[in-house]
Order: sequence, then structure tokens, then C-alpha cells
Amino acid sequence: MSRSIAAAATALLLAGVGLAACGGGGSEITVAQTLPTAWSSAAKKDVNALARKIQGSDAKSCKQVVFLEPGNLVAAQQRYNWMIAPRALADCDAFANTLEIATFKSSKDRDAFVKERSESICRRASAVNAPLPPFQWATGEKWSVQGDTRSGVDRAAKRLGGEASTYACPKNETLGWKKAGIANVRAVAASITEASLTCQGFALMERETFLQGRDGAKTPTALGACLSTDGKALFVAGFEKGSMPKDDFVAEILGDKTVCAVPSQAIIGPDWAAIVPAAIAPAVATATGGALGATCGS
Repeated sequence: MSRSIAAAATALLLAGVGLAACGGGGSEITVAQTLPTAWSSAAKKDVNALARKIQGSDAKSCKQVVFLEPGNLVAAQQRYNWMIAPRALADCDAFANTLEIATFKSSKDRDAFVKERSESICRRASAVNAPLPPFQWATGEKWSVQGDTRSGVDRAAKRLGGEASTYACPKNETLGWKKAGIANVRAVAASITEASLTCQGFALMERETFLQGRDGAKTPTALGACLSTDGKALFVAGFEKGSMPKDDFVAEILGDKTVCAVPSQAIIGPDWAAIVPAAIAPAVATATGGALGATCGS
């Protein structure tokens, strides 16, 4: 049985490919709203102890440890849907790097934090074709250190008795879609945003994810989603001759019970289609130059 387009795209938008398993198997899942108002004194003591080990005999390394206020992390937690919160987080300068030191309640939380940060930012960068340098990490028992260069992280890892690693973003800037299709769906999403309508966090779905359970199936030229009114997913797909037919795409999305839990409507363009909450459909049609199409959930 093929995987629901809506379910797969919504999973990407709300949790992210590869993030669903993060924090499993006993790790503590902490949403942005449950970040503490202040780091505990014990957690700050652990971070300071790590900074002193990094410093060693070099008085200039990690001379000043600056803790990042929990409240200042909420926006990033929500933007990227990060679920793992450290016990404490601080920056210090050493080895010509700004090092971010984090401590955790378990090694599983640490691993989930590193995976979550790296993969989610890579995915957003891929969605806008923005190149990123590799992520440099040092990790050890219930802690992580992120730095700017591998040499700096290597030195931090050596002093802390941990391991250094590099995470390079996959070279999949188009995520399997045609570049023209990507430009098409981004232009539609931009038109919605420019009209002061809600299309928060527009991101491309991976084509391979779309094709799971659909061996040999045709696809749109690109497919992306964003959060629309009331936090519902808004879908934009591109089409051309020989691609998945628009009518088939619209029928499948509007046949999804989750999408149709609230009234939803298709907006049809010459080479694209969008599915939006029915309440904003007329405004979206005006903003994009599309025509109102089929509805569900009314």
C-alpha cells in the first residue's frame, strides 16, 4: 500500500525525515515550551568543568564561558521542531573556534541532539539550495561540543577524552526534484507569503520519500509544504507533461482524513496545484492567480 502523500509531507514539515526516531529508547523528549526558565546550578557547574578541561594550561582558551539563556532557544526549537533540550548550553572561544558546550541527562539524549541539529539544518538548507560547511562535533559521556573547524574540535575532544566527528550535509540540494519544478513551487509559496497569508517554514519533501511504496509511479515535478492557518499543512506541487496528473494529486490529498479534518480546498494553476484550508482558499487563489477547485471536509 502506498504511503499517504499528506502523511509523508506533514511528517517532513512537523518532525522532519529521520527525526521521528530521535530520543527513542529511553531518551528524554523535551519540547520547546518545556525548556527551563534557567539552567540549574548543577548543570552549569558541569559545563564550566568541561570548559576548564578544554582550557588546560592555556589561560586564553575558554577564558569566558557565556551561557545561552533558555528563553532565547525557544524560537530555534520551534522553527526546526527540535525536540531534545540540553541540561545547559554555553559558548566559549578556544583554538580559533567558538565552541558550543552542551550537557545532557543521558548519552542517548546527546546522540539525538547531535543528529537532530545536523539533519534538520541540512534539510532546511537543501530546501533553499544553500550550501553549508560540515558540522564539527566532539562528543563524550553526556556532553557534546560543536565547533567551527575539525582541527579545533579535535583539540577539544583530546582534552576532554572524547571523540571528534564531522557531519557533512548530503549533496541533494534538489532532493530529487527538477530544478524548474522547485522554482515553480517556491514561487507559488512566495506569492502566498507576500499576500500576508500564512505559509510558515516552507520545505521540500524528498522525492524518494514520496515514492516509498510507489514503485514506478509518476511524481509531481516538485512537492513542498508549509504550515498554514491553525497550524495545518498547506501543500504546493508542480506539474508538467508526463508528470503525475494534477487531478490524481489533488484527489489523493483531498482523500486524506487528516487534511479533511478541517474544510480544505484545491487551488489550481497552469502547472501547479495547492491544497489549503478552505477559509483562506479565495485569498490564496487571488494571490497566486489560481482557480478554486475541489473541496473536502465541508
